[in-house]
Amino acid sequence: MNEAESRVVEMPKLSIVIGANNARSTIRECLTVLQNQLTGGEVEIIVVDNSTDGATEIVSKQFPGVRLIRSPESAFIPELWEIGINHSMGEIVALTTAHCVPKENWLAEISQAHDSFYPGIGGAIEIEESSGWIDWAVYFCRYSRYMLPFAKERVTDFAADNASYKRWALESCREQRRKGFWEPFIHAELIRAGYELLLSPEIVVYHKRSFSLPGFMEQRFWHGRQFGSERTANLSLIKRLIYIMAAPLIPVLFLWRIIRRALAKKRHIGKLLLCSPLLILFLLCWATGEASGYLYPQKETGKPLVEAR
Repeated sequence: MNEAESRVVEMPKLSIVIGANNARSTIRECLTVLQNQLTGGEVEIIVVDNSTDGATEIVSKQFPGVRLIRSPESAFIPELWEIGINHSMGEIVALTTAHCVPKENWLAEISQAHDSFYPGIGGAIEIEESSGWIDWAVYFCRYSRYMLPFAKERVTDFAADNASYKRWALESCREQRRKGFWEPFIHAELIRAGYELLLSPEIVVYHKRSFSLPGFMEQRFWHGRQFGSERTANLSLIKRLIYIMAAPLIPVLFLWRIIRRALAKKRHIGKLLLCSPLLILFLLCWATGEASGYLYPQKETGKPLVEAR
């Protein structure tokens, strides 16, 4: 056996899985910032993409060191994450989307944070002041909980758009990942198993331009429907009926939480007021989808995976 044959191939310490859906305007910046943080061969970057806006070509032509996986156009971001996780090899798996640009110390902070015993660690999600009204409404709808400032704390949930996990923790949640990486159900399983999750203000990404108005309305409906469908599996008929009757209160509750957070942090209050009509529309889409999931649970889709580059 020669020297080349006797070498042991080292697995990467960290895998970065990026879900990309029509992120032509941001994917170049996202990948450039990440590549500038690489210090050796211990990190692999995987982009799972189902774009139709040309983002795929940007990755394939300008970032040859990035592993590109194409997915069906109908796949949701959580399904893209799950495909990427299954193709990754790192001891730690970090997740984000191509609509987010990590801070320049993102990888270093993730690596340092995982020196702890926490199996899952989430971070802050910020937004640029110059963002449009749709993007502000998307931000408040999805990420107000993760707006700075906040203290490092143990939590029960965080957004997978800025999250990282130890490999063994992901493997322990195979059943919860059967329909994709829907983080509320993965986190709930880890908590049930007796583990703790951490939310760190040191791990930061910046949310950039993402969805069109109809695009995010559709996304909210189907994500809400998936949530309601998955939740139904653990509910009795009586509880299902209670949740269905309570569905009209969901937008009110969510909106109150968002307003309370903005007021407590004393940030972006004016932006919140101006984008509130769009925000309420998005919350209604989620509530409608969640209620439909309780009424008519979604069946297994059996969507196939695709070939990697």
